[in-house]
Amino acid sequence: NLLDQGLDGVMVGRAAYHQPADILCAADRRIFGASGPDTTPEGAVHAMLPYIEAHLASGGRLNQITRHMLGLFAGKPGARAWRRHLSEGASRPGAGPELVERALAEVTDLTESPLIL
Repeated sequence: NLLDQGLDGVMVGRAAYHQPADILCAADRRIFGASGPDTTPEGAVHAMLPYIEAHLASGGRLNQITRHMLGLFAGKPGARAWRRHLSEGASRPGAGPELVERALAEVTDLTESPLIL
């Protein structure tokens, strides 16, 4: 584990913002090892839900958070549906964490369904 070897920090480039699942999840596994948190895009979404709820409770808007989550599924099946669902719904009045959960369900449905040729 890199932390045991004296690692103090890491520098992350712009790619992590546009492809967080590819960059940050791999870094998490490398730095924290297999015993780390769920480092899948789905796990990141679930981890964000309490933060989203707290942000909304303090008067924030959903799109202030979800705009930074749009790239979570970049390059994966269902990425377009994920982005569309969040982009179209997150700025609507009253939008809440259930919108994120519905968007995740859409992506999960697409990634788990067999490819039909």
